[in-house]
Amino acid sequence: MSSEDDTRKLLRIREDLERRRARLQVEIEDLSRAVAEIDRSIVRQGFRKPVPAPERARPPVEEDEEEGGRSSVKSKDGITLGFLGAEEDVIVFEPLSVLGFTTPIPPFQSFFLERVLDNMRATDEGRANQGEIAPDQVLSYEVATEGDRITRITIRNYGGERRLMEIRSSLRWAFEKMYEKLRQS
Repeated sequence: MSSEDDTRKLLRIREDLERRRARLQVEIEDLSRAVAEIDRSIVRQGFRKPVPAPERARPPVEEDEEEGGRSSVKSKDGITLGFLGAEEDVIVFEPLSVLGFTTPIPPFQSFFLERVLDNMRATDEGRANQGEIAPDQVLSYEVATEGDRITRITIRNYGGERRLMEIRSSLRWAFEKMYEKLRQS
């Protein structure tokens, strides 16, 4: 009896294997047909040189860090956003005119002017009220525009190297975000 049971089990296993082999054979034939069709398509099309997609106009990527005593302010991907010069107690930033930065583009007003420069000015005013600095040493700034387009930002009494680095970093970040918004529109 055990020999018959073993034989039946072996027959069932054999049948299962035959069914599986038949399914795999069908799959192999399908794959062979697909490969043959791809080969025919390759022969029909041949190899062609890729046609580059037209590039969107990008502002120039400046190689020189200095231009007439001013340093370039660049985005993380190397796009020159403008030029910054610092002499004595005055910082002048001139954005690249071809980019068309305007005052309504966020985060110029909300971040750069209000959170950075206005906070620095408020700190200086507090220090002037305490007698730590003279009132004429309080930070001030002016944004020169043509219509809404920003042509120059002048910051007076910026207060030293640490603040210069903070202003430069904040300026780069704000104008990089503005540039991203310009590219999206």
